Amino acid sequence: MVKAVNSPGKTKLAFTVLIGAALVWLTFSLGQWQTGRAQEKQALFDVQARALAASPISPASARLDLDNLSYRKIELRGTFDAKALIYIDNRQINGRPAVQVVQGFQPEGAGFLIPVDRGLLLRDPANPRRAPGMPSGSAGGGEPVELRGTILPRFAQSAELRGLHLGSADEIYVEESNGFQVWSNFSVDKFAELAGQSVSNFVVTLQPVAQTVQTKAQPETAQQVDGFYHVAVPLQEQVAKHKGYAFQWFAMSAVLVLLTLFFVYREFYKGNKT
Repeated sequence: MVKAVNSPGKTKLAFTVLIGAALVWLTFSLGQWQTGRAQEKQALFDVQARALAASPISPASARLDLDNLSYRKIELRGTFDAKALIYIDNRQINGRPAVQVVQGFQPEGAGFLIPVDRGLLLRDPANPRRAPGMPSGSAGGGEPVELRGTILPRFAQSAELRGLHLGSADEIYVEESNGFQVWSNFSVDKFAELAGQSVSNFVVTLQPVAQTVQTKAQPETAQQVDGFYHVAVPLQEQVAKHKGYAFQWFAMSAVLVLLTLFFVYREFYKGNKT
């Protein structure tokens, strides 16, 4: 007499192997994706680091190829526009409230302004909502100056490098204080409207940009330069973060393989021997 085939057992085995294989494929794919992201971030960091170490340039155009020129040093002669001067709110210097100063710089012979991140100013603890005054003689009186800084793709990049998340341009809040405009965010269009002329597609920061990643063990140290506080802005390559995620996904894949083999052995191979 022919013994009936144990179809339910084979179906359960196939289902277990299928689920295990699907989970292994999913976690392994996520690990590969994180590895690819790490490679992309490393390539971007390498490009930015090379640009940062390259010789300075003196652009004559308001529109630059930011894919190739971001983080290049810049040297220009021109004047700061006293009308195109704003503060960005909610900044800190060693835990103390501050504002970030952004002012338009007009290169000699040019018809456009470059937004320049000049640094930070401390608020008065006794009157924290009153905007601080500019350092003496720095607001811009038409005197030509030499601008030496670093090109950034946009102003938000400067803030994002310090771990700040900015809202959209539509969410900008403007406050008048002590004769200055204090903005909650930066908008190129709004800045051009304030200045009354066109604005470049890049921003120059006078604060130092470092090739090392800032860590909690390396606290920010502010230095005063021409009355402004400057804090080193690190290039955040984030490679280690993606490599860490990739390791977690690959480890999960290995665990799922072992678990699938364990369940198959316990439920089917070992069960058939009893």
